[in-house]
Amino acid sequence: MAFGFPAAYSQLTPLNNLPQKAFILNAITICKKLNWKIINIDENELIAISQNNKNTWYETISFSFDENTAIISSSSNGNQIYDRGRNKKNTEAFLDLYFEGAKNSSDFEIDEAVFFEQIKKENVLNKEKAAPQNITSFYSFFSIFTPSKGYWVTPILIYINLLVFLAMTFSGVHFFKPEFQNIIDWGGLYGSMIYEGEFWRLLTSCFVHFGFFHLILSCLALAYVGLLLEPYLKIWTFLATYFFCSIITSLSSLYWNKDLINAGASGAIFGLYGILLVTFLFKTFETKINLKLLIIIIVLISLNILYGLKYEIGTSTHIAGFTSGILFGFILSLIRKRKDYSMALISSLATVIIACLFINFKNSKVYIYQVMEYEKRMQEFTDMEKMALEAYSTPYGNSIEENKESVLYMIRDRGIYYWNENISLINELDKLYLPKEIHEQNEKLIEYCKLRISLYELACKKIVENTAQYNDQMLTLNFKIESILNQIKKAQSKS
Repeated sequence: MAFGFPAAYSQLTPLNNLPQKAFILNAITICKKLNWKIINIDENELIAISQNNKNTWYETISFSFDENTAIISSSSNGNQIYDRGRNKKNTEAFLDLYFEGAKNSSDFEIDEAVFFEQIKKENVLNKEKAAPQNITSFYSFFSIFTPSKGYWVTPILIYINLLVFLAMTFSGVHFFKPEFQNIIDWGGLYGSMIYEGEFWRLLTSCFVHFGFFHLILSCLALAYVGLLLEPYLKIWTFLATYFFCSIITSLSSLYWNKDLINAGASGAIFGLYGILLVTFLFKTFETKINLKLLIIIIVLISLNILYGLKYEIGTSTHIAGFTSGILFGFILSLIRKRKDYSMALISSLATVIIACLFINFKNSKVYIYQVMEYEKRMQEFTDMEKMALEAYSTPYGNSIEENKESVLYMIRDRGIYYWNENISLINELDKLYLPKEIHEQNEKLIEYCKLRISLYELACKKIVENTAQYNDQMLTLNFKIESILNQIKKAQSKS
């Protein structure tokens, strides 16, 4: 096994009077036997690439010369720190076949014209099929966490997510289902905190997760999109689009629900999948996505969506992230030849979107304060409702005739009075800048008060006329009152 950055292994082999050109011709034959794809050949060097397998990503095997010695080097593609012994096995496999062939060879004479003609032929044959290969799959679960060429930033982001989660867990936060207050304490997104100037939560929230399963789903989705997209975007474009999508989704989440506590990397990840989709459709993305990889991506996206729906933490975030990613993907595809220009345009567009969302958010501070005023004034409604109900339910004694005037006073001059006052209060509060749901609730509250007034008026008629003819109407009104109260409670439970 070998350690390094990247992991590599080299072996020196004496040529023992074997001409350099003969060694290269032998090396070509051996590479084909080992199913290595030859990248380049000349009289001084041969470069080949091994095939992907369960132990590692591809390795680059090179053959060079120093005086009468051949230098065989195998280096892990992707800058893997640990190669599981693959590089040494490559050199050993080559040398085993080399020495076996050397025993049976006695003619070392090489015709130079024949040599160069064969080299030219091999280069033509291998030009397309031996092109550098893009890595599209992980050779093991642990390779997800292994930084590699074209896969640097993604594992670092995964490590940050894991470290934050471990820190939360060791501090006493529940491993599977953290409390909402824990999420807020560790940097989660919460509207009232942002209003107080804690704007850093727009970024930190994408590294905080709602438990172990939420973390794993995010990390796996990030790993697969990073493996495909990072080599295409390169480090700084990948990072920039990731954090642009993260900020946009955070502000969009506040736009849809400022009282919702939100966290997780799914918004930024869905942004990257939006970029991947558009660049793939525009055929600016060169890597082929096979059926197995496509199924894995669809499953990961679906699980993230379902998890978000279940815990109400991601619907608006997923939509905002994916939409922003699609916009960035269009720019990258339309200006594909000049990534510096496309990145400048993406930065400008992202800045405008973030500025607009932020201005909307700052202006909605008034909105929040008016909701707070509404909730405070609604205590007056509750108090007057209580007094109105008490007026209607006051005991009348043994004979209603003896208490007729006092009962009528309580129902008409106190009960109906307070219901009318509540209607005036709701009409006044309805002029505030409130969510649509509250305005709809106000309509139901006014209807509720009017039904109460109608009931009280029938009660007064019943007492004055001393009759039972209004009983059915009063029973119907009571059913309507119960129905509208259930509607109001149901609406409040959803908000």
